[in-house]
Amino acid sequence: MESYKNLIILIIVSFNFLLASPLVFSQNREPATRNTAEKIYRLTLDEATRLAIENNFEVQLVQYDAQIAKTKQGEAESIYDTLLEAEIKYRDNQKARTTTLSGTKNLENDYNVGVSKKLPTGTTLEMDMTNARDWSNSLFATINPSHDSALGVVVHQDLGRNFLGTQDRGNIKITKLDIENSQYTSVEKIEAKVADVQKAYWDLALHLERVKVEERMTEQAKKLYDLHSEKIKSGLVEAPELLASEANYRKRMNNLSLAQNQAQTKANILKLLLNLDAAVEILPAESLSANEAVEDFNRSLQKAFANRQDYKRAQNDIAAKDIKISMAKNALWPEINLEASFVRNGIGDHFNDAVKNITQQDNPEKFIGVSINFPLENHQAKSQWSSAKIEKAKALVNFKLTERQITTGIIDQVRTCNVLQEIAGNSAAIAKLQAQKLEEEEKRFSRGRSDTDTMIRFQEDVIKAQAEALQDQFNYLTAKIDLRVKESTVLNGYWKENY
Repeated sequence: MESYKNLIILIIVSFNFLLASPLVFSQNREPATRNTAEKIYRLTLDEATRLAIENNFEVQLVQYDAQIAKTKQGEAESIYDTLLEAEIKYRDNQKARTTTLSGTKNLENDYNVGVSKKLPTGTTLEMDMTNARDWSNSLFATINPSHDSALGVVVHQDLGRNFLGTQDRGNIKITKLDIENSQYTSVEKIEAKVADVQKAYWDLALHLERVKVEERMTEQAKKLYDLHSEKIKSGLVEAPELLASEANYRKRMNNLSLAQNQAQTKANILKLLLNLDAAVEILPAESLSANEAVEDFNRSLQKAFANRQDYKRAQNDIAAKDIKISMAKNALWPEINLEASFVRNGIGDHFNDAVKNITQQDNPEKFIGVSINFPLENHQAKSQWSSAKIEKAKALVNFKLTERQITTGIIDQVRTCNVLQEIAGNSAAIAKLQAQKLEEEEKRFSRGRSDTDTMIRFQEDVIKAQAEALQDQFNYLTAKIDLRVKESTVLNGYWKENY
């Protein structure tokens, strides 16, 4: 019995161990490398970019703006909506009359229904079904009660201004271009925000690397101080050297604390941009580097003209101005409206009889008419046409200006990237040389051929050179991000157009 209990306990413990094992949850891990117990995220730049697009509040707000703008298309196209109209009327007329031939009491009931729709050709179609029921206490009423039912079709067609729906279609086209421009503006804002996230990512990487540099130099300063603390006992160094090494060590500790504080601040900035919990710790999985291909001006310029949102907006503005010119020119025409209708009715003492007589009896009513409305001076239309042509000329100038600004910006940014890449390479070489210089000086110091002041100065040279090398790598990487912004390729591979 005792062995049976032990077996049950062993099974329960084993089951709990398996549940606690990370292997059980290995298939549900998030894309970023995550230590759940310590809440540490090691993010690549790619993962940080995706998180920014998914989580950043400002990005979400901009997306809502674009979606709201997109609804304006339905509003513009609503002129083509099918309209259903229904009407019911009742009248009880017992007013005093000068003659009793028409009776002293008359009841009238109207039941009407109609459907109308405007087509892109500027044609408005209407179909109406009406029924009037009359009852009177007059002795002279032939049919009492009487039903008069009619079925008719009416066609309205614009033949002058708004010829074949020119104005209506033009307004819809302009609305679509405005929506596209709004989406381009939204993407532009999102690119800027994602670029800020990428820069914040490299800024955190920069400050974490600075912490590592300060840690190494603090460790070296401590070794020097410990060495002097031992040698002072045997009289191999004098008090000023001990004091100098202690001061250097304390200074290095202060600088390390400042570097750690700055790194934490940069981490919080990135967490805010990524909308992550303040309790988690973020560590960049990528390190600063300038070992990438040299930027090519022609390739970057090609990308810019294919992707730049302001360039696309300028193109749309020209297209919109062309449409406005066409609409303004059409507005110079007189209003010529053609109306044609065909109606058949039926009369009976019951509703069914009246409706049946619509088709069985030949009682048609045909109508066709044309109305013309033309202001003799037409100053408003002429002014709008002149204004539209001037706006088109302005849009062309703005398009050329945008082209020139894009070209100049790409030239300058490509050159800046390549210069900063070269500077970063030289700075890395300088930092390596300074480290080698310190290493050699340490050998001389160990043989008694150097002094404390020289060692401290060489340590300062190393930390300064390494800090400059890191800063130059950061400057190069952020310049590349600025180039991608000017190319409008920051979101390539991340963004879905149909948001």
